[in-house]
Amino acid sequence: MNNSKKLIELPYTVKGMDLAFSGLLTSSTKKIEEVKEGKIKQEDLIYSALHNAFAMLTEVTERALAHTEKNEVILGGGVGCSKALQEMVGIMCKERNAKLFIPPNSVMVDNAAQIGWLGALMYSSGARTPKSKLAILPKQRTDDVKVTWRKD
Repeated sequence: MNNSKKLIELPYTVKGMDLAFSGLLTSSTKKIEEVKEGKIKQEDLIYSALHNAFAMLTEVTERALAHTEKNEVILGGGVGCSKALQEMVGIMCKERNAKLFIPPNSVMVDNAAQIGWLGALMYSSGARTPKSKLAILPKQRTDDVKVTWRKD
């Protein structure tokens, strides 16, 4: 993150496995005026926003481990490249005796490759969706998807 360790109070919204970052963004944006006025330091605001976001992600990751009784975590996506997030999730995994896998940054930043790989796995397992049934479901939860391409 940066050298700051001073937390500024910002929203932290976790309900079960659901995260809400909108309040964090709105509050952080409003606090920019306080930075301009010299009331708070920019690095403290940045540290606080990142800390809250990563703490929320770490909390739901720990909850997912507990609910699924798994002991492995793999970071993915561009956010997984963050050393601060890697450290927070790493501490949580160590406390739970879970293994943490951090792929090279070169494969974490391109979600298209991850989507393509998932498509290849699904296709090789026989999963098919007719074109007439394809739909974009932006509010579909990942835990509502039936995983039929794995055998464990």
